[in-house]
Amino acid sequence: MKKIVSVGIIFLLALSIVASGCIGGGETSTGTSGEGITLVVVTRHDATIQYMVKQAFLQSDIAKQYNIKDLKFIKVPESLWPSYIQKGADVGWGGGPTLFDDLYKAGYLAPITDKKVLDLLGNPIPTELAGMPMVRKDGDKVYWIAAALSSFGFTVNKKQLAKWNLKMPEKWEDVASEDWALDPPQYGIADPTRSTSNTRIYQIILQAFGWDQGWRIMTLIAANSKVYMASDAVRDAVINGEIAAGNTIDFYGYTAMQQNPDCLYVVPKGESIINGDPIALLAKAQHPEAAQAFIYWVLTEGQAVWMSPDVNRLPINPQIFDMKITKVYADVIFKGQHEGQTYGEARPALKKAYQDATSAQGIPFDDKRALETVSALQYYFKATLVDPNQQLHNAWVAIVQAYRSGKITKEQFEQLKDELTAPIQFKDPETGKTVTFTEEYAKSINDRIVKDRNFQDQLVQAWRQAAMDKYNKVLQDLKQITG
Repeated sequence: MKKIVSVGIIFLLALSIVASGCIGGGETSTGTSGEGITLVVVTRHDATIQYMVKQAFLQSDIAKQYNIKDLKFIKVPESLWPSYIQKGADVGWGGGPTLFDDLYKAGYLAPITDKKVLDLLGNPIPTELAGMPMVRKDGDKVYWIAAALSSFGFTVNKKQLAKWNLKMPEKWEDVASEDWALDPPQYGIADPTRSTSNTRIYQIILQAFGWDQGWRIMTLIAANSKVYMASDAVRDAVINGEIAAGNTIDFYGYTAMQQNPDCLYVVPKGESIINGDPIALLAKAQHPEAAQAFIYWVLTEGQAVWMSPDVNRLPINPQIFDMKITKVYADVIFKGQHEGQTYGEARPALKKAYQDATSAQGIPFDDKRALETVSALQYYFKATLVDPNQQLHNAWVAIVQAYRSGKITKEQFEQLKDELTAPIQFKDPETGKTVTFTEEYAKSINDRIVKDRNFQDQLVQAWRQAAMDKYNKVLQDLKQITG
């Protein structure tokens, strides 16, 4: 039944996109009879959210006041957002602070000027939560505002844990341990160049443990993992029992729990953060006033969409839990149920998850520091832990099996483990010198690795080859020890 509903939603969205025409296709804000605005929203949100938002928003007083007759959603990879922004899209929504900070730095976001929106900041919408910014400001100008909250951890499948005799993991170190050195791998991660949520998880680990130890822990997590191209694929693999656990953002974990009672979302104790998932006015918006009216709706009554059992996201505006559910939202969000109740009464588990998340002990997280190395991190992780993942996995599993069978001592095991996780040495294409990927080096190349494709290709190739050489050498060293 869910597949049929999803197909139907996608079909309806396709029809709406065809009907709404192209960006800049003669839309008007005059409000004269028969005319109206089509807002273009570039997004990372899925079809379920798009459908609910469209159904609810177009019936709202705000849509009528600003003569907004349609919403056209464009869901494309982050790399394609600039092209749609240049064409005149109005709003960017969803995809995480890394994406929006990149857009901000590149000049693709416009400052929000609507007083109604700005008056929300501070109360009821926090400008900072658990040490993390919920607003991106430059002086007095506001460039993005969190529209939802996210925490980061892993989702487990308890039935699969029992099958593989695995303990319930509580921290990142647990899934980096030799207990998870299994064939086939029972943990899942996503390629950071394809997943902003996994990128944030890796940034969290680096700041929780420090640069050197953080990379060693991520190397072992990757060695224990099957790599997926997208974060939703990791979630689905946990739900389906293909793997026992995997990296997920919180709402993917809540969705997994809804779909499979064997699933549980876990926030690593004292090793995570709260993120704000932004919404922003785009630099070349054709309808900036109407776009900001939509942003205001998203930050107020539109928070109801997160309450849907098919969405399960944490709101940025806590006032939603005390709001009464009208017939429109009962029909759109809850399939006709809960009219007259508050959202908190309709979704007590989500309200508790919000309270737990906003009161949880997070790590001190330096957002500026994370931004300074984000692109370098993504490409280095892919080159050294994703592309040669099979060689890494094979070497690690061989070391663990040799130790378990008594072929190597505890001391030899630790030496080989240290060798496997040690920073790789590679030749810098610019200087020709042999270097390692320190935090300072990552900062020095962070911008160039995105802008200079030739430099990027040379570095990625050097990293990938150096990583494969290291993993193969560790395997050879093991063979020499065991004879």
